Amino acid sequence: MIFSFSRLNLYRQCPYRFYNKYILGKEEPVTKPLALGKAVHQSIDDIINGFSHEEAVMNGYAAAGFHEELMHQEISNLVERAPVRPNMGKTEVYFKLPLSERHNAPEIQGYIDLVSPDGAITDWKTNRSIYGVKDNKQLALYAWAISQEIDIDRVEGILYFLRFRKEKGKIFSKEEMEEARRWALDTADEINERLELLEIMPKGTDRLFPTKPSRQCGHCPFAGHCILENMIVIPPG
Repeated sequence: MIFSFSRLNLYRQCPYRFYNKYILGKEEPVTKPLALGKAVHQSIDDIINGFSHEEAVMNGYAAAGFHEELMHQEISNLVERAPVRPNMGKTEVYFKLPLSERHNAPEIQGYIDLVSPDGAITDWKTNRSIYGVKDNKQLALYAWAISQEIDIDRVEGILYFLRFRKEKGKIFSKEEMEEARRWALDTADEINERLELLEIMPKGTDRLFPTKPSRQCGHCPFAGHCILENMIVIPPG
């Protein structure tokens, strides 16, 4: 399995949801927030790459499959809040890297929204709340990836919250990027070990990929099964 931050983070949030989505391959519905994020990201990328605002918004709307809950104006309003200009950097920069020098080490892949000529990275956020750069490992892990690609020891990472026109940034040191890499490696190794155990104990799913009740349960399509089969109580909030 090739990992991504979202896969690793979902496993840490709830191993059971990870198992259903990525091991069993159960589809999750495309919610409005997911569709909106995809539309806005595509639109911003297009503007940086020379498209007009209106062309970019229409391309974003199409990329989100013209999701029935999306409004053209909502996409446009969020895109207008992005501090972007044509040719300000490379967009949707793809990476795939081994997480260690170990033979058959797990690999991680991802897309970085924007990489500036000096190596700074930006991640556009359509969230309805603001959080800190260090609240999860995503930006530090992406910083590590770009440091490997262009061989630099310090990387500036920026989260830009479009709804609030608010920027949260940090310059990641080599040590901080290494910490994120080790988190990713440890998580990937744990997943692989549990998958190996599952082959030996095919009825051990509940122990190897247990439910982990949290406020995230309200957004999980598998929460109903948890409640009915495992008598899980979803925390309020």
